[in-house]
Amino acid sequence: MERVSIGRTYVLRSMILALLLLWPLLTFGKPAYMVDSAAYQNGGENAVGFVLNKLYPGVPSATAPGAGALAKETAEGGDTKVARSIIYSVVGYIFGGPDHKMIYLSVFHALLVGLTVTALFEAVAGASVRGFATMAGVLTFGTGLAPVVNFAIPDILAGIMLAIMMVLPFYWRRFSVPMLLLLLALAIFGVAAHASHPPVALGTALVAGLWLFLLRRQGTERPSASLLALWAPALLGLALVALSGLVGFGKVSIAPKHHPLALARGIDNGPARWYLEDACRDRTSYAICEIYGTHIPKTVKELLWSPNNLIRRATPEQLDRIRAEEKTILLRSTLRYPAQQAYLVLHDVPAQFFTFRTDLRYGGTIVRSPKGDLMLANAAADETPPLLEWLDVVAKLVVVGATAALAWWWRGMTLAQRGMALTLATGLLANAAVCAIFSGVAPRYQARLIWLVPFAAIAIGFARGGFRIRDRVSSDPALNRN
Repeated sequence: MERVSIGRTYVLRSMILALLLLWPLLTFGKPAYMVDSAAYQNGGENAVGFVLNKLYPGVPSATAPGAGALAKETAEGGDTKVARSIIYSVVGYIFGGPDHKMIYLSVFHALLVGLTVTALFEAVAGASVRGFATMAGVLTFGTGLAPVVNFAIPDILAGIMLAIMMVLPFYWRRFSVPMLLLLLALAIFGVAAHASHPPVALGTALVAGLWLFLLRRQGTERPSASLLALWAPALLGLALVALSGLVGFGKVSIAPKHHPLALARGIDNGPARWYLEDACRDRTSYAICEIYGTHIPKTVKELLWSPNNLIRRATPEQLDRIRAEEKTILLRSTLRYPAQQAYLVLHDVPAQFFTFRTDLRYGGTIVRSPKGDLMLANAAADETPPLLEWLDVVAKLVVVGATAALAWWWRGMTLAQRGMALTLATGLLANAAVCAIFSGVAPRYQARLIWLVPFAAIAIGFARGGFRIRDRVSSDPALNRN
């Protein structure tokens, strides 16, 4: 078998898949937005303004109104309260396009998915036209992949990250060196794009490493190269996040200036709120006590997203201390209320694992406020389009069918195919755990990854049905032994 390389056919197929995945953009005229979409635009604008002020001090910023002042605050470091991923914010701003509609960002997402999925599918299933056409058709019109691609937040990059992590360790020999480097770069970018991605990647690599070791015991090769392919995206992505935090905020952290979502979730669930209501009798106990005393908000929405929320009330110095004390509060509240916390975890993680839906809306518009900030307007005025509701029904049926097929084929799978399936399951579970525990159950969290189940089933199905590689059986027995 020829190695998967960056050639004319590969580029053409990637472009075709990317164009197919843009059907929601053509249907609705713009990507789907949420509040975070405007926040990423603001963050990117601030970062670009910061760089311009460093390169050209004293020259007015060429960015939009208000950007210069916001960038100055960031440069001085005194007024920056919260920030999302610096890397994705810059990318989102660069691809914001006319009127900040972020249309170019959807095209960018689609190209990344096309480049990733086309290469991975060919490595597993071969380069047949029928195989590619089936995969592209099912993923485009039978899963929620296309809506996620056209969602103006980094959710799709979690899918790219896991797709590469589940294939590369078991099929790395089938890629040319330039293709390996391209896939590694895409995976690293995926890890660095959102604060939830590094823990998902690390959790997946940790458990999948065990699967790799157990599977390789049935073969003859040492798993060092495969382990390197598994761990490299997670570790290098984590390093990139830490570097961006150091450059942007002078602090090495995987989530610098993050919203204290884990604390908010602990408060919403109960244990952290009960603990703080007792501890905050002494208002010097924690920074959050200085703001609320014993009157702790009861929900995530009230704490973080209400008009008089924590971010507005706290000073930058207080927010830094709240972030620093977040783990301590959660640990102590868990020790005080272990049964309640265990129940919440055991309930929420399975609920998140099986909850996936493209609950997207297209009525909102990103506009600039009188203060110069970008914001989402008319966000609550729309509903999920009926077309997407029907797509959700189809997607659920496709996922059930793909899962059944993978289970049916298990005994006849090669070691590489089993490793790929186990890593996918591990990634889905890690994603459910991270999101449910630190943010809360939401349909979009699992929807960003669930399309990989049909992808894996189609790839393995074509590999089993009509894809034979005689030279691989002899040269790589550890991957092909049944």
